[in-house]
Amino acid sequence: MCAVCDYAASKNLTVELEVFDYDVDKSALIGSAPLAARFAAQMRMTHNNFGLLVDLSHIPLTHENSQFVVRTLRPYITHFHFGNAVVKKGCDAYGDLHPRMDYPNSANNTVELFDYLRVLKNEGFFNAERPYMLSIEVTPRPGEDEDIILTNTKRVLTRAWALLED
Repeated sequence: MCAVCDYAASKNLTVELEVFDYDVDKSALIGSAPLAARFAAQMRMTHNNFGLLVDLSHIPLTHENSQFVVRTLRPYITHFHFGNAVVKKGCDAYGDLHPRMDYPNSANNTVELFDYLRVLKNEGFFNAERPYMLSIEVTPRPGEDEDIILTNTKRVLTRAWALLED
């Protein structure tokens, strides 16, 4: 990772590592908020162009909650992401496949996105002078129309945002 950050710095780029699950699906490079925070702290000692991407869809996959993850990773976060995941083994779209919000047996919908946004707001991430990136990831399942899935995702975001403003 140091070599990647060194190369990125020579191009004036930032490197963002996405926190993944460690025992559900991908079992990827870095997972659980405390482990990611420890790794990010070590990286930041030598590389100020390193940060973490926090993905709402990975939070249930790491058996954590939004408040714990965001507070634990706060100093190292450079990007936010949201989507959905199915954490029940044996169910369609199990793991990190980013089905539409409110997919059968899935973990995230309007309430969970509202909670995520509420935590981000309460932790001071909604800052007009230093805005953070918020992106979405959703993948249509076989037979689903991508335009309808994108419209559904925007609808859920709009509802969650409206709840946040109440």
